[in-house]
Amino acid sequence: MTKTTSLDFSDPLIQANPYPHYAQLRQEAPVCWNGRSWLISRYDDIVTLLNDPRMSSARTEQTFAVLPPDVQQELTPLRTILGSRMLLSDPPQHTRLKAIVAKAFTPRMIEGRRARIEQICHGFIDEASDSGTMDVMADVATKLPGWAITDILGVPYEDQPRFTRWARDQVLIYDRAGTTQDRVGVMRQGQKSMLEMKEYLEVIIEQRRHDPQDDLITELVQAEEQGDRLSRDELFGMCVALLVGGNNSTAHLIGNAVLTFARHPDALAQLLAQPELIAPATEEVMRYDSPVQVTSRVVKEDMEFQGETFAAGQGVLVLFGSGNRDEAQFANPTQFDMTRHPNRHLTFAHGPHFCLGVSIARTVSQVGILTLLQRCRNLQLINEQVEWLPGFAFRGPHTLPITFEA
Repeated sequence: MTKTTSLDFSDPLIQANPYPHYAQLRQEAPVCWNGRSWLISRYDDIVTLLNDPRMSSARTEQTFAVLPPDVQQELTPLRTILGSRMLLSDPPQHTRLKAIVAKAFTPRMIEGRRARIEQICHGFIDEASDSGTMDVMADVATKLPGWAITDILGVPYEDQPRFTRWARDQVLIYDRAGTTQDRVGVMRQGQKSMLEMKEYLEVIIEQRRHDPQDDLITELVQAEEQGDRLSRDELFGMCVALLVGGNNSTAHLIGNAVLTFARHPDALAQLLAQPELIAPATEEVMRYDSPVQVTSRVVKEDMEFQGETFAAGQGVLVLFGSGNRDEAQFANPTQFDMTRHPNRHLTFAHGPHFCLGVSIARTVSQVGILTLLQRCRNLQLINEQVEWLPGFAFRGPHTLPITFEA
């Protein structure tokens, strides 16, 4: 008999601390049906399905299928652009795109900008430090990734605020929380922002074709695999993936990290004494309180999995936040241990769709977290009760006010 659950992870009460609910699922119903999708909560099952060719990442059609026909027609431009994205594609399209763009993502491309990222982070903190209070999210966490990624791409610094807004509007497309009416409003705004971004970036992309620069857009324009290059829509889709995915998830990660260290003063003192621990510390934050709690797949064909029958066309939600706390994979998973090794967390996914922008995310988040903690001594939360972002696919504080000594 199919196991079911009525848990709603977009419920603010559950969202404040979803981890006990995940633990209950892992123990009682690790593969279960919630009325709309299958929920997968155990680490090994998540890894298995992310590597299963019967699981499709081409979930654009499923996203639009729940919308009224007239709305689907209205959102055709959004549907077309999403369908061209590597993240939402399967082999052979995904294989081809990844082979091309992987040539543009080199360590040199991000490491050469670490000093610039540190400089701008200090600038954001300088603007907020005189009063001894700060909203970590508004003053630093949401600004820094947007600036860093637009700089890496080659977008002028002064245009970064527009990209922050465009990214915020578009990321909500991927969170299925709310009623159909809510979803329509979110997707209309997402399409508007995406088309504005497209119009802006097409000018820069065309400039780079004729006047190459030392930036990622130039690398993507020039990237080639066996004579094959990205189409205009594919190139734009890659820029969107970086700006939307990297901007928001990295901002949430920085916020989650500051919150975690504020609640673990011993770990904070250790990191300040040993700043070289920032890399493993950042990985542990990603495991302990992942900014990406879930991703989805669509079942390609009828199949059996762990005693359940998955029907073609059904959705599957793999719960990264649960897999990252799985007792079978991690010793003492509810404990924050920044020296944890190994730490094979799932925040960057697994298998063919492992995050291509991982070096960007790691560098920006490490710089942001360490700089904030070093500059904001005697850091204290103003409110112990955190207001979390709505929805459940992405996890991060909406605001995070602190006091500190500069």
